[in-house]
Order: sequence, then C-alpha cells, then structure tokens
Amino acid sequence: MTVIAHPHGRTDAPAAPGRFRLAVCAGTIAACVPYLTIKLAWLSGSTVGWNDVEAARDSGLYVANAITMAMDAVAVVIALAFTFRWGLRLPAWLVLAPIWIAAGLLAPIVIAVPPAAVVMAFDGSAAEPGASDAMQGWVFAVVYGGFILQAVGLLTAFVLYARARWGDVLTARARDIAVGATHGLQLVLARTALVFAVVFALPNLYWAFGGTSGRPDGPTGDLNVAQHILAGAGATLAVAGAAALLLVLRRADRPRRFVRPLAVAWIGSAATFAWPLFSLVAVLTQPGEMGHDMSAATNMTSLTGVFAGLLMGLAGAALLAEHAGAVRPGTAVYSAVYSARPTASSTP
Repeated sequence: MTVIAHPHGRTDAPAAPGRFRLAVCAGTIAACVPYLTIKLAWLSGSTVGWNDVEAARDSGLYVANAITMAMDAVAVVIALAFTFRWGLRLPAWLVLAPIWIAAGLLAPIVIAVPPAAVVMAFDGSAAEPGASDAMQGWVFAVVYGGFILQAVGLLTAFVLYARARWGDVLTARARDIAVGATHGLQLVLARTALVFAVVFALPNLYWAFGGTSGRPDGPTGDLNVAQHILAGAGATLAVAGAAALLLVLRRADRPRRFVRPLAVAWIGSAATFAWPLFSLVAVLTQPGEMGHDMSAATNMTSLTGVFAGLLMGLAGAALLAEHAGAVRPGTAVYSAVYSARPTASSTP
C-alpha cells in the first residue's frame, strides 16, 4: 500500500492496497479456512477427525471450540484491517490488542512445531502439542500447519501496516525516545515483570530438560517433543521480552534504533501473557479433559506468566503512547518534551 505521508508523520489519503499486500491478506485468510471449517463442523455435531466419538461430544469441548473459532475469525478481520484503508482509521488499541494476543499464541507454535515434526519424522513419535489417541493425526497436521501460515501472514501484514501508520515512531533513534511523566512507572512495571518472568521461566526450563515434578502430565506421564520445546521457548521468550523492554527504557539516551529490542519485547510479552492465559482458560472450559493433567504447580506457573506478560504489555503501551506523542508535533507530549530541550545556541 502506498501512503501519502503527512509532514508530521500522520497518514492521509492512503492509496489502494498493492498486489503484494492483497496476496498476503488472501494467503492469511486462506490459512484460516481449514481451522474454521473443522471448528464449524464440530460445533454442528460432526465427529470428523475424531477417533473417540464420546470425547468429541463433551460440553466443555463445545465451549472451547466456540471460543477458538471466534479467535480465528478475529484473525481474518485483523488481516483485512491491515490491508485496506479503513484499518488505518481504527483506534490503535483495537488493532494492537488482537495482534498482540495472536502473536503470543502463534509464536510458540512456530518455534516448537517444525522441529518437533522433524523429530517425529525420524522416530515416529507423537510430536504434536496435545496429541492423543482420541483424535486422528491429520487434524493436527492441518491445524498446526495452518497456524504457522497464519503467523507468517499476520506478521507480514502487521509489519506493512505498522510502517504505514507508525513509521515515524518506529524509525526514531533510541536517544529520541521521550522520557515522559510515566517513565518511572514504566521502569517499575518492567523490573517487576522481569522478576515474574524469571519465576515463570525456571519451572518451564526444568520441564523442558526432563524434570517431572509438578509438570502438566504428572510424574508418570511423558511430555512429547513439541511440549518440551514449548516449555523451553516460553521460558526464553519471557526473560528475553522483559530484558529487551528494560533495554529500551534504560538506554533512551544512546544513538541507536529501538525497533529491534522493541520487537523482542513485543513477542516476548505477548507469548508470556497469551499462551499461559490460554492454558488457564482451557482448564476452566474443559475440566474433565484437562483438569486431571494440570497440577497446581502448572497452574501457578501459568498465572505467573500471565502477570509477567501483562506487566510488560502495560509498560510497553505507556512507552509507545508517550513516544508517539513526543515525535508528532501538535500533541501535548511533544510540546512538553521539546519545550524542555535546550536550543542549539544554548548547547555548550
């Protein structure tokens, strides 16, 4: 999409989306279709893809299917918003919140499923997250393959959208990041998030490397390859996200761009918040299916992750809001920041 840039960084009169952007949108939506089709079939009473017909008719599973189908439908809407003109007029929070959640849910899958699939191809073991004899193998291939394609499509569409809408904010140097009224609070939130992230990471690393105490499937179970990788990835993303956020907040006076550590903080905070939250919601909606597999240690670890990701998200949102106001003339934040800066003649 070609955008006619406003002299102060705002976007006015965006042109029609180009072929590449339309192709990304179409590909992302196409990647959502198989999942939406399967969920719609299950909600309609079909047992396609199931070996255990009774498990397919569980009422708790019906609720979970309705929630996850709605989530994938939102991904379709977001892909359209990232592509067409009307998406640029939406409030920032209405766009950023769902893509943040989507990034948090899809990033660990992108990290875990491909290597797990390679392992499965060599040793024939069950590598899919949550794989069981109740469901046929092709369902996992279709679902998780679609998730990976959705992740690529949504990420590409979001990058193009963010460049068009917030290019002036994202290309600023780190030394130009505004130190606004909430900077102290941002640091408190980020430091607290790092503590929670470490607490979240430790048991996940323990489970990732074969620990059995308190893990999701109990001491007599056996985590599959993807679940081991997911645990390790979750721990790494949590600590990396919190550390990257602190890097941005504490190095505002250095002449470097902040978009790279910001991207790490974005993905890390999203994954740390969304994936544990989804696990907790799954326990609540499917107590009969998952309750016996989820120990108190697992649930508390997930809750710790939700807190860590939420604190990171709040600190990052405050940082971006103040920074956007500081780099765009005409805002109160811009006036406050630049009126306080010394002029060239007064600089020694």
